[in-house]
Amino acid sequence: MVEARVDVEVVVVGGGPAGAAAATLVAQGGRDVLLLERAPGPRFKIGESLMPATYWTFQRLGLLEKMRQSFFPKKFSVQFFTHDGRATSPFYFFENEDHPSTQTWQVMREDFDRLLLDNAAEHGAEVRLGANVREVLFEDGRAVGVKVEEDGESREIRSRVVVDATGQSAFLSRQLGLREVDDCLRNVSYFTHFEGAQRGYGIDEGATLILHTRNQDSWFWFIPLPEDRVSVGVVGPVDYLVAGGDGDLRRRRG
Repeated sequence: MVEARVDVEVVVVGGGPAGAAAATLVAQGGRDVLLLERAPGPRFKIGESLMPATYWTFQRLGLLEKMRQSFFPKKFSVQFFTHDGRATSPFYFFENEDHPSTQTWQVMREDFDRLLLDNAAEHGAEVRLGANVREVLFEDGRAVGVKVEEDGESREIRSRVVVDATGQSAFLSRQLGLREVDDCLRNVSYFTHFEGAQRGYGIDEGATLILHTRNQDSWFWFIPLPEDRVSVGVVGPVDYLVAGGDGDLRRRRG
């Protein structure tokens, strides 16, 4: 019996936090891993406010010291504002547990994602940007590699394991026709960054603020970022925020 060709033990599709973390862990285990990301580099995106539990992931990835030395604002709490504008008391994470894991960070995603990719490479993963995976290859019902486009050329990369870390793009489930949309989660988000916004002081400087709208049909976030920048966005059901499907918030109901 002729053994199937294997170019690399593990292929990870997607270079976001999930893909970078998966590639790092595989490399730490002494396995040969290739990470393929279709974009030429990390991009501006949301997902900037980290949860305290990420401490343990950073520790496992060998990233804690780099995060501590980063320019990302430290996040100790979250504070909520009710639909009528009343502020609740800040929820300080350390009040529930006295441990360094109760402090986390507010991150610029371009810089944070780059940090994770560089960390994966430092641990031995091969990272390729601008590599567009077109198809996961199957034989006898088993994933055996991917078809990828790089520099205008298409080729196959054979592997023993394929990891789909494409997030909401859901690459593999789309290929297999398995993707289903949950109508209860048909939400949309509008967001941007501003400069010069007022923020808290001291321990509250990096706090996430959550503001509920009058009818609680949607909610806003306010996330302090490095230097003088803040992230502001709104999340809500598509049929509420996008009147008539044209994306014009000025025509929003309510």
